[in-house]
Amino acid sequence: MSSDTAKTFEEKFCEANGCSSADFSRKIFWKCLHRHAIPLAPFILLLNPGYFAPDRELITELRRVKRMNDVWEEVRQYFINPRHRNWWRSKANIRVSARRLIELARDYLPAGGLPPAAPPKY
Repeated sequence: MSSDTAKTFEEKFCEANGCSSADFSRKIFWKCLHRHAIPLAPFILLLNPGYFAPDRELITELRRVKRMNDVWEEVRQYFINPRHRNWWRSKANIRVSARRLIELARDYLPAGGLPPAAPPKY
């Protein structure tokens, strides 16, 4: 096993993008937020700082993953989180895009793993 395969998503992303570990979550959040949600996000963060907690928790869990299998599992957990089930998150998509997050992780992690049997709607 090479040392590169032993690196986490966070380590590989930060190395490739010249950012610190402290910047990882913020950069991933803004890269993966649905584009139509970007102008709304600052206001939501001001009025309801906890609104994006499920998204931040997902990103935090993905920091340590080393394989796409683990990404699929974390995304599955994200979609079954009860805090994810409200109109703004599920219908208006004011949240991070799981599809963007998965595609980003694929750029840094070894291939492998299959999506959940019944993939959630992205």
